[in-house]
Amino acid sequence: MKSDYSRVVLPAPHAVVSNDQCAMGTYNSPIKRVNLTDLKKPLGFSAPDAFNNFRLKEWQAYQISNDDWFICLAIYNTKSLGTAIVMAFDKKRQEMYRYEQKVPAWKLKVPQGLYDTHCYYHGRKLSIDFKNNLEDDALDLEFKASGFKGLPDLSGKIKAFHTTEPIVIVQPFADNRPLYSHKALMLAEGHLTFGKTESLFSKTAACVIVDDHKGYYPIVMQYDWVTALGFDKQHGLMGFNLTNNQIQDHERYNENCLWLGGKMHPLPPITVQRPEGTENTWVIVDTYGRVNLTFTPLADVPVNINTGVVKINYHGPTGVFSGYILDTENNKIYFDEFIGMGEKKYIRM
Repeated sequence: MKSDYSRVVLPAPHAVVSNDQCAMGTYNSPIKRVNLTDLKKPLGFSAPDAFNNFRLKEWQAYQISNDDWFICLAIYNTKSLGTAIVMAFDKKRQEMYRYEQKVPAWKLKVPQGLYDTHCYYHGRKLSIDFKNNLEDDALDLEFKASGFKGLPDLSGKIKAFHTTEPIVIVQPFADNRPLYSHKALMLAEGHLTFGKTESLFSKTAACVIVDDHKGYYPIVMQYDWVTALGFDKQHGLMGFNLTNNQIQDHERYNENCLWLGGKMHPLPPITVQRPEGTENTWVIVDTYGRVNLTFTPLADVPVNINTGVVKINYHGPTGVFSGYILDTENNKIYFDEFIGMGEKKYIRM
């Protein structure tokens, strides 16, 4: 077992890119200018702006939780395809409801950053709006799905309060080739209507994680990711984000953290092991003894496509966690029976 882990966490710079250089690092405050497209050679070679923009994969996603529901909202733009999705998991019935539209990339909008921006998809059956106003410490989410065969109509409005410490990263796939992400765990309030049933989300029992995400990913995109959020009688609002991705130097650069008491605690590199396959229990550990979790999938949303040129092997299950993470004082913070989600992603396009 290695000795205790630490890495540098700084206040955020004003912009991701300045003088054609990325501000690589881990930050505990928002970046106002998310200007990855200002890079002249983001892929390491000269190319037309249109080609560079095509290689920039970007999305905004939110996980929402209260006593009754775990919900994932996402708007993805891979540039070759756009996806808008609502996944609503009924915790008591342990049933997943999935509302999804795959559309041409130009039919949805993923903006630059979270200051006075609007991320959206508006379709006949599905509509999603993220109004991002970090200048007011607020993120407003609105979504509506109707007319999906075999699924009840669904709609909701949620307000998340960005008054806690985020993890914001700019990290290298290669020299000056960035991955940017802003993730934060927040209190939330609002309501959800599912069929004829309405559920209220109060600030004492509801929370949200945001992921504002952009990166010049390699042609083959692959990573493992798990996250959970909720409340504990002793610690109140808490959650985590754990990823094993394609960036360089994971000891120095990763997006792994524990959120506790409104603060962000950086964590070491992790691995996700699946000894009995994706549908069975996952094991999430590090080499410092700080992360010791298991994740048992309850409902998966697999995608398997292989056209010869395009290949997608994706699993994004919702499930239940067990185990602990050590905080900065080496206290064991237990996540037993916390509902969250994971991803096993391989995409070549």
